[in-house]
Amino acid sequence: MAEGRFKTVFITFSVALIASLGSMVVGSWVGWSSPATYLMKTNQTNLDVTDYGMMIAMYDLGNMVSPIPCGYLLAHIGRRWTIRMIGPMNMIAWIAIIVWPSKLSVLYMARVFAGLSKGMTMSSIPMYVGEIAEVKLRGAVLSLFPIMLCVGMLGIQTIGQMLNYTHLNILGLCFSATFTILFFPMPESPYYLMQKNKRDQAERSLKTIRAKDDVTDEMELIEETVTKQMQSKTTYKELFQNKANRRAFIITAGASMFQRLSGISPFIHFTSITLPSANYWMNPLTAVVLFTVSKYIGTLSHMALVDWMGRKPLMLVSHATMAVLTAVYGLSLYALANGPEDRPLAWCPVVVLWLYGLAYSVGAGSLTYTLIGEMFAANVKTKAAPLCVMCLAGSSFLLDGTYTRISKVFGVYTNYYMYAVFNLVWAVVAGFVMIETKGKMFLEIEQILATT
Repeated sequence: MAEGRFKTVFITFSVALIASLGSMVVGSWVGWSSPATYLMKTNQTNLDVTDYGMMIAMYDLGNMVSPIPCGYLLAHIGRRWTIRMIGPMNMIAWIAIIVWPSKLSVLYMARVFAGLSKGMTMSSIPMYVGEIAEVKLRGAVLSLFPIMLCVGMLGIQTIGQMLNYTHLNILGLCFSATFTILFFPMPESPYYLMQKNKRDQAERSLKTIRAKDDVTDEMELIEETVTKQMQSKTTYKELFQNKANRRAFIITAGASMFQRLSGISPFIHFTSITLPSANYWMNPLTAVVLFTVSKYIGTLSHMALVDWMGRKPLMLVSHATMAVLTAVYGLSLYALANGPEDRPLAWCPVVVLWLYGLAYSVGAGSLTYTLIGEMFAANVKTKAAPLCVMCLAGSSFLLDGTYTRISKVFGVYTNYYMYAVFNLVWAVVAGFVMIETKGKMFLEIEQILATT
């Protein structure tokens, strides 16, 4: 019995891990900006970039466009085939900037195209992983998504410090090729197959994922869940008219939007060019790598805490802590710019940066993908999840696109005071609107949303 249970857990985690490698591909693009902008600013490329914020924001622009089309793909060709498209799309983008490394227009278009695949990744993989996971494992399994996101970031930031611009892009291509190859043989979601009235195929898929022959009880639960949730129409109108769906969307879209408004994108993308690069106690690229390490530690901690503490307490603690840390970070940048030349507080922004990475990942950074994977009924899931990803992408685009301009007009520290306010706002609002989904089956979550 114990051996069979171990095999079930192992296979379930393995399938989820391979699917979550898609977020490693996203992480490679996100982490790319740190070494790449440093190479650009120090004239180690042939690219003439004047607005780093807009160059980085092109990735989020693509991310905003693709989620709704991705929703249709998820509903009509399935989770598996939609995810299979992600790797090749990223490979095309990497190849473009490898072949034309000195053309800024190609870099912009490649980042937009890669952003299209990011929107698909964020919409599809949490949904797929949430549907293949057992209830008891769902929180931990969905945590693999942000963990692999950190792996991708850390890999390209660490190795990228030793590479030139072309080799940096080849490394990104390797991440995408690895995911493309490994995910191709993965099974389809049994929930999707049941929605398409393919019960036999759904049962075979579930037997593969659970690594056992008797899945009768779980199949009955899946059938009951899908039958009940699919009784309503699969429309955007149903998403906003139905109380349970509407509240699920408010919670998840709010978490998605404020995850980005917390300031995470600017911390990732601009720290290497925001911290002083001369006569400073730590190389900015090293500081960014250790920041990503702190995020990785936070995400691993989240994996252990999410099914113990619950979703809501982690969300509140995370954003409240980030509110304090972003305010302190802004003050420390102001002190560096206006204080004595010997910089007695030079250590402060770097230490705060690391603490922020920990606070972000242990709560807000990981919970958003958990909520996308578990909050929505089957009939609106392919409509709701893409809209939440668009909220996330739009917030990133706003912050990245305005960072350089706000810095020039009001001072770089002003950005972080703004993020502190955003974090405080969501810490308060989430306390009123969020529900606890720890250990709840999909039908139970829907009932709680409809009655509270």
